Amino acid sequence: MSDFILARESCEELLDYPVIVSEFENDTEQRRLKHANQILGFRIRTPILTYDQLQDYRNFFISKYGSLSSFTFTSPFNNTEYTVRFVAESFRTRFEAGVYQVEFELKVVQS
Repeated sequence: MSDFILARESCEELLDYPVIVSEFENDTEQRRLKHANQILGFRIRTPILTYDQLQDYRNFFISKYGSLSSFTFTSPFNNTEYTVRFVAESFRTRFEAGVYQVEFELKVVQS
């Protein structure tokens, strides 16, 4: 069972490859892969939360010291469990019309 089990309203899968771009004086560029491993991440938005529920998300984030510590997360796209970290500066809390919502990004890391 994954470490991250809190509810989520939406989850976006973020997929990319690490590309190095070299730009030259004549406005041409050369692109190459840094490595062939894909970069996989997730953007999560929580359901509407009460103040107490908000604290569960904040406490989980604080327990991992933000992007310092990794944890496991199960992708809703393929039911695969990944080792992830919070993306630095992505954890956002919103208060609107008396309710709370949290958004953040996770990045898959090598375990």
